[in-house]
Amino acid sequence: MLNEMEAEACALYADGEYMSALAEFSVLAEIRARREGPYSPQYLHNLHDCIRCAYELSKWTECVGLCTELHGKYVRTHGRAEQDTVDVAKRWAWALLNLRDYPQAVALYLQTADALWDSDPDAARRLLGAPATYATEVDSAELAQPLRHKVDLLTTITELSTKETGANPLTVDGLAPAS
Repeated sequence: MLNEMEAEACALYADGEYMSALAEFSVLAEIRARREGPYSPQYLHNLHDCIRCAYELSKWTECVGLCTELHGKYVRTHGRAEQDTVDVAKRWAWALLNLRDYPQAVALYLQTADALWDSDPDAARRLLGAPATYATEVDSAELAQPLRHKVDLLTTITELSTKETGANPLTVDGLAPAS
C-alpha cells in the first residue's frame, strides 16, 4: 500500500501537481514516522519530498518548519556536506530569504559553505552569493566567527561583493537551489 501511495505521489510531483503531491507525501511521512521511526530512511526521504513540494508551491513558512526538522536529522545521520543535507540547507535558506530573515539565511549559507570548503570548494563558493548580496543587511564576519574556514569564506564574499572582480552575486547558483 505504501509503495503504491509513493508511486502516486511521485507521479503527481512529476506532473507538477505539487499540492496533491504534498498531501500524499505528508501522509506517507506521518505513517512512516509512526511505523518505522523518525530517523528511518523512508521517513526522511518522504519528508524531503514534502520540502520539495512546499518549495515549488512557495510555501515558505511550511518549508522552514520542515527544513528545520530534516536538516537537523540529516546533519546527525549524513553529515553537513552530504548532497541531501546541502539540498535541504539551500531550500531552507532560500525560504528564509523569501521570509526576509536575512541573518538566519546568511548563517545557513555560511555554515553549509564551510562544510563543503574542503571537499567541494567550487560548490562552497557558489553558496556565498547570498552572503555577498546581503552584505549591507547582515554582518557575515560576525556570523562566520565559529566556522573553520571563516577567513576563506569572508575573503570570497569580499571578492564577490567588489565590482573589480566583475562577479555578480545574484547569478551565483547558490543563491537559489535548483528545482
